[in-house]
Amino acid sequence: MKIAMAQLNYKVGDVTGNLKKILTAYQMCGDDVDIMVCSELALTGYYPQDLLKRDSLIIAQDKALNELAAHTRNRNTAIVIGCARKNLEQTGRPLHNALLLLANGEALFEYHKRLLPTYNVFDEARHFEPGSNSNVFEFKGHTLGFLICEDAWPDAEGYRYENTPVDDISEHRVDCVISINASPSNINKLNERFFIGKQVVEKTQAAFIYLNQVGGNDELVFDGGSFILDKVGTKIHQSVQFDQAVDFIEVDLEQNNTQPNRNKVTEEVTPSYSSNHSHSEFYWRQTVLGIRDYINKCGFSKVVIGSSGGIDSAVTLAICTEALGAEGVTAITMPSKFSSQGSVTDSEVLCKNLDVRLYEAPIKEEYDVAVRAFQTMSGEFPSQLTCENIQARIRGRKLMEYSNHFGALVVSTGNKSEMSVGYATLYGDMNGGINPLGDLYKMDVYALANYVNEFYDKEIIPRSIIDKPPSAELAEDQKDTDSLPDYPLLDAVLKLYIEGDLLERAEYEACQKIISAASLAEKEVERIHQMVNRAEFKRRQAPPIIRVQRRSFGMGRWLPVAANYQF
Repeated sequence: MKIAMAQLNYKVGDVTGNLKKILTAYQMCGDDVDIMVCSELALTGYYPQDLLKRDSLIIAQDKALNELAAHTRNRNTAIVIGCARKNLEQTGRPLHNALLLLANGEALFEYHKRLLPTYNVFDEARHFEPGSNSNVFEFKGHTLGFLICEDAWPDAEGYRYENTPVDDISEHRVDCVISINASPSNINKLNERFFIGKQVVEKTQAAFIYLNQVGGNDELVFDGGSFILDKVGTKIHQSVQFDQAVDFIEVDLEQNNTQPNRNKVTEEVTPSYSSNHSHSEFYWRQTVLGIRDYINKCGFSKVVIGSSGGIDSAVTLAICTEALGAEGVTAITMPSKFSSQGSVTDSEVLCKNLDVRLYEAPIKEEYDVAVRAFQTMSGEFPSQLTCENIQARIRGRKLMEYSNHFGALVVSTGNKSEMSVGYATLYGDMNGGINPLGDLYKMDVYALANYVNEFYDKEIIPRSIIDKPPSAELAEDQKDTDSLPDYPLLDAVLKLYIEGDLLERAEYEACQKIISAASLAEKEVERIHQMVNRAEFKRRQAPPIIRVQRRSFGMGRWLPVAANYQF
């Protein structure tokens, strides 16, 4: 059986544009292709959230499905595609998360997703009713089993399912299992998918086809990496990661071998990321794709970034330049009376290396005016914290002014360590429409800076930026360590507190070892935890972040603001 794996980049709600992409892929299929496989909720994009409550979206999707079906009328190639389908029962939620097999001008088979995830970034039970119909179908002389993403995961983040769709397939003698997915990417996720795929193969004794989508939608990034396992669990094909692809694979369902013949929608071939590559390479490719798609899909073509001469803004500038090209990026350096000389000179070298336009806008005079105005209003000189935040907010205002006038999206530069403990200023350095570093701990940012220089094979980010002690430069001789532990130690505490239950054993033990070696008192650990808890109100007002870790702030971590908890 010849399979076309259509790993495409969809835009949420853009049914017309998504249909066009699918039809372009379908036209690439010759008459010898038996099935073209598309991903979960392909026409609506994943995840539509409450757009699913709009009848107009479902009507547009159904019209597109009819058009797709019509294209199969005089073609040998069937289409397997994910979509939203109306629940025809009198009870339950109004929709199913469904899979259709389109052939001969109609839907020959329909399956409804049974396992609806409601953890981490998922909330499918808000909109969909779980299915109960069969997921096995005879087609072209072969018995096929079908799954939709979570259907293949028997145990995920503490959720354990019984009588899974995989169990149902295993009761039949199937030749192949086809799983359509919208599986968000995070560190080590590809290896987890391979592990799950091998479990499916072991249970069903059938070849396994895993089709994922690619691209960024809001905080989520989908990395593609679609693959095929043979009947003994050996990987016999993997599509590229972080790029669109239409791959044609001849699968011998009897002999367990394939004859790959790859064709891509995009011309440039991007090598697959593997577990042998560094985490920094993964972070780079994930954030570049996430930023590019977020900005383009929101209708922007350019961004503006505050350049402090520090590590975070430097890495952010590098990511955005790779994503948009230098012509789409503008930097503004805004030195104050407390800024080091390197704040400006390092920004100049960095932007020259990136070929990015840099403006200089000193804030000393505006800061002095703001301090005097506060004194006039209140009769008191502003506190140290107030003075620091005045500077950050002047800078945030300048960035927003540029954004308003030139139509460039402000990109925030805060990292996960700072966002965790609230080391950021509302309406100041937290301004922005998107944050590429908000799920990267501080030491991840340093590692990524070094990777950027390796990636370009030259010193893009000056060594002086990487080596300087981290500082917000909002007070005389200020250093981050004045109020925070050293970042390797802080990151270890934060990882255990925020993601401890999701870390692999080696990662968990490495964090514990760092904390033990530093002889960090339990009281200090509790202080850091409380800093995280108290900063929740700030994170609620932060821009979206590009997700890379297993548990990210935003839609992946829901905690109350008006609460008092010590755990």
